[in-house]
Amino acid sequence: MEDIRSDEQLVRDLQADPEGPAGRRAASELLKRWRSRVFAWCYHLVRDRERSMELAQDCLVSIYRALPTFESRAQVGSWIYAVVRNRCLSELRRRRIGRLDDEVHEPADCSPGPDEAWQWKSSQEEVLQLMRLHLDDRERLALWLRAYEELPVERITELMGLESASGARGLLQTARRKLKAALERGTNAEGRR
Repeated sequence: MEDIRSDEQLVRDLQADPEGPAGRRAASELLKRWRSRVFAWCYHLVRDRERSMELAQDCLVSIYRALPTFESRAQVGSWIYAVVRNRCLSELRRRRIGRLDDEVHEPADCSPGPDEAWQWKSSQEEVLQLMRLHLDDRERLALWLRAYEELPVERITELMGLESASGARGLLQTARRKLKAALERGTNAEGRR
């Protein structure tokens, strides 16, 4: 029989009985729901099947250990994605540093100058602040996955478990309309005109 409790309810049930059988069942159900998406996210970021399986397992263990202290400031799915993304990016940085140590020569510096870097960072921060002010959690996650992670719309639909006819496409259109309206109104990053 399929468990119809929401992710948030499963977390509450786990937190009410973290060491007991009800809490373990809730955690098991939650991790079962998310394990294939966790692996898919790992694979998308790392592009190595074996390493993705190891990272997914590490992420699921970390998620399990952190669930008793999870605070509902974000949706469970957004939090799980953040855990996975951070773990995979740490792994990629570690691997990149290892490869750089093996290289004999220094690569040419192609980084932007200080003015360009400052301008890019400030505009990126403004967009992120507008997203926080004007979009709900699901819209932010969908837009982040599309714009920053460069995932295809069909993949976002699958990762977020969207079952509507338009999937992530409708969510992304709504998010873009909201941001465009905020920009047209002249709302700045603090929410003032």
